[in-house]
Amino acid sequence: MGLDEFIAAQRADGYASNTIGARVRCVRAIAKAALVAVDELTVDHVLSYFGTRSLKPWSRRTYLNHLQAFGKWLGVDLVTGIRKPPAPRSTPNPLPEAELVQLTAHTEGRQRAWVLLGAFCGLRAHETAKLRREDISVLQEDEVVLRVQGKGGRTDTVPVPPVVVRELNLASTGRLWDGVSPERISRTVAGIAAKHGIRMRYHQLRHRFGTAVYRASGRDLLLTQRLMRHASPATTAGYAAVADDQIHVVVGSLPGADPGARPKRPRRRRAATCASCGV
Repeated sequence: MGLDEFIAAQRADGYASNTIGARVRCVRAIAKAALVAVDELTVDHVLSYFGTRSLKPWSRRTYLNHLQAFGKWLGVDLVTGIRKPPAPRSTPNPLPEAELVQLTAHTEGRQRAWVLLGAFCGLRAHETAKLRREDISVLQEDEVVLRVQGKGGRTDTVPVPPVVVRELNLASTGRLWDGVSPERISRTVAGIAAKHGIRMRYHQLRHRFGTAVYRASGRDLLLTQRLMRHASPATTAGYAAVADDQIHVVVGSLPGADPGARPKRPRRRRAATCASCGV
């Protein structure tokens, strides 16, 4: 069995092209280093590969996930005895609102649509790149939703606000921007931003969406998880931590937190008065 059969099986299971491609590249690299065919890989080959390369914990974890998927399909255990690093806890880095305003002011056409899809719908670059007209549904005059196939082949629906709808060509069919890769979208948006003094990655637009939703929803973590399309609320909790402005207010109000502040005089409590007798 070769990689062509593995690719076909992964597609049949609904995995995204990016996920399949990453798994194939991982398997090929390890097989090439071991000088064996991909269907001859063993856990010893994997151990040898990891032992001769300095991989960061996240890369190591990702490789093991890919190998676990390939080994399961192949019927061979490729990861037994290899420690998988815990998932790193990442903190979102949303694009500041002032920089988003500046960025949208200097984009137009499809580049502007790419920015707004990230900032107001939470799309990742690869989701923006493969967006099709058929994914967009007009439910009512003021209600538009789009179907998004995200990580692991999962499909969700996301509301599309008017500011985004205005930038989409709803009269078209097929892919909205044919032949555009996720890398091109990321590079284009980052390049436009850099010309105006903004250092950013496309994914920061999605981070902005998550923190803005959390604030606008009255700090509703479950609603934010639903709109961010996270499988685990633990992932969404990171956005809540970034968006929770109250933590600074609470800590700043602790006694002695601000040495330069004038101490407040305690108020005298007035004695309660009985309504019937006036005492």
